[in-house]
Amino acid sequence: MKYMGSKNRIANEIIPIMLKERKENQWFVDMFCGGCHIIQNVDGKRIANDKNKYLIAMWKGLQENRERPKIISKELYSKARTEYNNGTNIEFNDFLIGWIGWMGSYNGRFFDGGYSGHDVGKTHRNYIDEQIRNTESQINNLKEVKFFSRDYKDFKFKEPCFIYCDIPYKDTKQYATSKDFNHDIFFEWCREMSKQGHTIFVSEYQAPKDFECIWEKEITNSMNQTKTYKPIEKLFFLKAREIKK
Repeated sequence: MKYMGSKNRIANEIIPIMLKERKENQWFVDMFCGGCHIIQNVDGKRIANDKNKYLIAMWKGLQENRERPKIISKELYSKARTEYNNGTNIEFNDFLIGWIGWMGSYNGRFFDGGYSGHDVGKTHRNYIDEQIRNTESQINNLKEVKFFSRDYKDFKFKEPCFIYCDIPYKDTKQYATSKDFNHDIFFEWCREMSKQGHTIFVSEYQAPKDFECIWEKEITNSMNQTKTYKPIEKLFFLKAREIKK
């Protein structure tokens, strides 16, 4: 699935590094799961969370193989976008709004980048069909994942977990649900989770000094059609602290 900020290109590099710190039978929590390119490549007990309720409704619906349109016209896209903008479910439920929004939007921007079907017949590429096929190819690897839609701060854990956070990157374009993301509060939350015995990994371009950078790589980013840049993608680690009994 094409998703803004996707880790699909680097998943095979960062997952083995992270899993060295995972304990046997430990829950793997993908706290900002997005396109699910990390958690689909992890085994064992898994939780995927994202604040965007339409995204989680889409993934849950795909797990259940709910009926969905394979052809998304401009008219269908516009109707679903209107429902999304109005916060209504008159013609479409959350699953269909999520499905149409991510399958039909340019570069996976979910009603923000415009309809992606305009170039069909010009470039001989059907971008919507590609997005659908790529997304549906992920389903088998997500069947046992437990999906939730919560703010990360509201998540409660019954035992020490392995938590991966692909947060909204500071000073970059965001989805509507993450535009007010407070990085200082997030990093303080990570420190508190570490004190509670959780192992924390964070993907970002930058992090406070107490977060250890254990991997970095220059990545070409071309989500903007008119601009390409090469930021340094980094993976940060905050080790779980021993809980005093």
